Amino acid sequence: MRHHPSTPNIVWTVLFSLLTTLSLSGCGDTNNVSALSGPTTPAAAGSLSITSSSLLIGVAGQPYADTVGGSGGTTPYLWSVSPALPPTLQLNQSSGTISGTPTGAREADYTFTLRDSSSPAVQVQRILHLSVVPRPPVLTILTPSLPPGTINEPYSEALQAAGGTAPLTWSLSAGSLPQNLNLDSSTGVISGTPTGTTASTLTFTVQVDDINGQSDVQPLSIRINLPAAPNITTTPLSPGTFNGAYNQTVSITGGVGPFVWVVTTGVLPPGLTLNPSNGNISGTATRAGSFTFTLRVTDSFPQSDQQDFRIDITAPSQPVITAPSSLPTGTVNQDYPNTTLTASGGTAPLTWDPLVSPALPNGLSWDATTHTISGRPLNGSHGTANHTFTVRDATNPVQAASRTYSLTINLPAPPSITTTSLPNGTVTQPYSRTVQATGGTPPFSWSFTATIPPGLNFDSSTGGISGTPTTPGTFNFTAQVTDALSQSATQPLSITIVLPAPPNITTSTLPNGTVASAYSQTVQASGGTGALVWSISAGSLPTGLNPINSATGHITGTPSAAGTFSFTVQATDTLNQSDDQPLSLTIDLPAPPNITTTTLPNGTAGAAYSTSVTATGGIGNLRWIISSPGTGPLPPGLDIDPDTGMISGDPTTPGIFPFTVQITDTIPQSDTQDLSITID
Repeated sequence: MRHHPSTPNIVWTVLFSLLTTLSLSGCGDTNNVSALSGPTTPAAAGSLSITSSSLLIGVAGQPYADTVGGSGGTTPYLWSVSPALPPTLQLNQSSGTISGTPTGAREADYTFTLRDSSSPAVQVQRILHLSVVPRPPVLTILTPSLPPGTINEPYSEALQAAGGTAPLTWSLSAGSLPQNLNLDSSTGVISGTPTGTTASTLTFTVQVDDINGQSDVQPLSIRINLPAAPNITTTPLSPGTFNGAYNQTVSITGGVGPFVWVVTTGVLPPGLTLNPSNGNISGTATRAGSFTFTLRVTDSFPQSDQQDFRIDITAPSQPVITAPSSLPTGTVNQDYPNTTLTASGGTAPLTWDPLVSPALPNGLSWDATTHTISGRPLNGSHGTANHTFTVRDATNPVQAASRTYSLTINLPAPPSITTTSLPNGTVTQPYSRTVQATGGTPPFSWSFTATIPPGLNFDSSTGGISGTPTTPGTFNFTAQVTDALSQSATQPLSITIVLPAPPNITTSTLPNGTVASAYSQTVQASGGTGALVWSISAGSLPTGLNPINSATGHITGTPSAAGTFSFTVQATDTLNQSDDQPLSLTIDLPAPPNITTTTLPNGTAGAAYSTSVTATGGIGNLRWIISSPGTGPLPPGLDIDPDTGMISGDPTTPGIFPFTVQITDTIPQSDTQDLSITID
């Protein structure tokens, strides 16, 4: 029983009835579909559509959540609504969910637009009515009606209530739900997948109770419809060919399996059969012609659909060799490009004759299984000839087709000598070069006409020229190369053999020498061939020096006379090439002797005396004397040693004795020094 407060509840009942009427009047709009680039057209089966037919009633001040559903098209979706929803309600553009808490009562029709992601994008629209009612003073069921369901399709619908004190408890107070649907006592959701074999409408009464003992009841009903009947969508059927395999399945939408297919009128082409469980027509047609018939499909309810069809079976065509348009050219001793012949028409399978008339060139083969030409033409098979190929089909009697192709086998490109010049060689120096060639068919044989430079040899298998030239000059000859197919090429060539660089004396000056001092210096040279022979070609070396060493260019000896001596040095190699270099050699006198002693120590009469006079410079054996005439002799009793300059003895007479000492070398060069000795 519904508990009624007095006057306020009467007002609410009138308002609720009015809202219910308005809500029900705005829920039946159909989808409008349009591509963004064209006018709006009705949605085709399986295309984009808005599946929601109504919206939940909102209650002011109470959270609201409902989703506008869509199907078909290309995801992701983009949702929009016009005009804008009431304040505090928002539409999620991706999911189509309306959520928020409405703040006041209102109702209006809203146009919801769903656009998919195809190109060009497709959009559909549906007008849905949204009511927001004031929160009732007592517990009240707001759901005035329930949408229909379909057998074997999931069903889910939430009952709405307002007022009262949560939690609420839902139950059935009368009647029963459709088969396999259940009411969730805590959420008020009726869900499940309806079952059955016939359409039906079940009436029942739902009751809601809050924790304070308030309750409300609402009579409702749910219509459970049959699922969509099967609909044959295939039209027309593809044609077949006589003796050709045929396989096509007639497609349907809707219906609930299992399905049963039958031919109700007419007949299928002979050789073809209909699979009664899946609508597949297959087989091998055994007769040509046009065959009309009617197919009917029946589902498990049973609901059915039927469609008139026609299958045209064409008569077999003549086989024809279709490709290639021509055969590629081949080359002797080179792989032939694998070439496959193709044919069409006739009755499969097609079979190629194993023999070609006339036979292919030596080295090529014909594979009738793969109908391919392959191989490598051999020597002697060049030229052009016509060859006929034949293919046969499986018709009885057999139909055959032939095609004649022209096949050309060329000789490969002849050899070509690419070397157009050869570098110079040098007498006595190793030489090695190879004449190069391209093209042709190996192995190659080389030969040379006329004369190549003496000392060089050629390799007839490689075209190599090597050896050590012995004679200068320019030698003209012709190189010829011949390949394995006796194709040849020639090339005029020449080699110039030059003498090696002559000797070059690099010494331009010689250091000075000194009279009576050992001298040693080597004259240097570069270039030349073999061991050089040195000589003096003009002038003479300074007196006292030995003749120049003919093998080494070494000048040695001890000069005996001072002066500048000019002469010409010559270097000659084993090829009798020579170089001359004017040189001069200055022989200086050595430094003269220089007496370095300037004072002598005193002596004492009657006591032994000994001291040395010292000198630098000079050369050879130095001789000391007391110069005469001089300032005086040595003190009595003293003498000077002529070899050492030692003054020694026993002085006998006191006094001061001045004198002059002299030193002389072997040149002779001399020096004198005034000295004195005081004898005490």
